[in-house]
Amino acid sequence: MKAAPVSRSAFRSCPREGPKQPVRSSRIQLMQTPPKNQLIPRPTPDQVVRLETVMQPQRISRYLPAAEFDRSAAFEMYLWNCELSEAFYIPLHFAEIIIRNAIHNALLNRLGESWFEHQTFLKVIDPRFRSELEIAIDDEREQHGSATNSHHIASALTFGFWEHLTTKRFDRMIWSKGIRYNFPNAHHLRRREDLQRHIESIRRWRNRIAHHRAIFDKEPVKKHQEIVEVINWVCTESASWVNSASRVMQTIASRPTPPSRRKAEGATTAP
Repeated sequence: MKAAPVSRSAFRSCPREGPKQPVRSSRIQLMQTPPKNQLIPRPTPDQVVRLETVMQPQRISRYLPAAEFDRSAAFEMYLWNCELSEAFYIPLHFAEIIIRNAIHNALLNRLGESWFEHQTFLKVIDPRFRSELEIAIDDEREQHGSATNSHHIASALTFGFWEHLTTKRFDRMIWSKGIRYNFPNAHHLRRREDLQRHIESIRRWRNRIAHHRAIFDKEPVKKHQEIVEVINWVCTESASWVNSASRVMQTIASRPTPPSRRKAEGATTAP
């Protein structure tokens, strides 16, 4: 049985106000009192030596150029990168859930509550993601029994699954009327391809953080803006809150001072 379409009234709590173009993330106002960074306690010099040994020295060597080839400063840069990665948790958390739900609403509108059993959908989807869907259905039915619904299944699927639903093969099935029904604040020239490109970028950024890789020199400001921007395509108020709750910009501003600058500042303050 096909579920009732998810109407635009679902976005009433996120009214589209002002000009037709979306409010860019760079224009969203921060809170007057931003969250205070919770800095990671710094290890002692002996602990640094032990940590480098068990983590492999090559991992810290990645940060040497940015630290003017000072080993101690490189470890500081490494810890700062950890803090920056942690700061992205809130923006990425809400972005993934909001994007997932927006695409899920598109599925509900087009295919109904039982979209995951729709035969045409199952024929179009890539075999790898069909397998993921089947596993999710089995797991959720084992947990929830006859009470299992599409929302249980949607929450069990990976971000990569939802990105897959924005690929060209779903143009006619899901996106024949464009993306603005479920991403109402997107510019009218934005297309399904733009949505896919942004979701892929956000997913790759999330995976880079999850794999504990360096992000400090990979345009974190631009990535943060992109994350907030896509949330804004769904709901301006939500994007504004996420931007104000995020500690990314504060953490970027707390980048460790380079050794040469510290020496210069020490020389000028010396008696």
